[in-house]
Amino acid sequence: MSESFTLSFLYKGVLQQVDCTLRISRFKYQFLCTIDNTEMILEKDDEGNFRAMESDPFSNNNQKPEPSLVKAVIDELERILSE
Repeated sequence: MSESFTLSFLYKGVLQQVDCTLRISRFKYQFLCTIDNTEMILEKDDEGNFRAMESDPFSNNNQKPEPSLVKAVIDELERILSE
């Protein structure tokens, strides 16, 4: 099962819109988000904290998203999940 949605939030005073897809498997769920033209997988680790990784670490994409932007996306996901 997968469901697509867009996160909208302010980052450094600029409205950001990040497209995400929720992917659910038997025992876990992942968010596949396009952050600054890089596809990232966001999922919770065993301790319940989000971790982020590129969906294709071998791509030739030299432009990586700012870590603070990735953190802002994670913060927004956590805010939504806690509602």
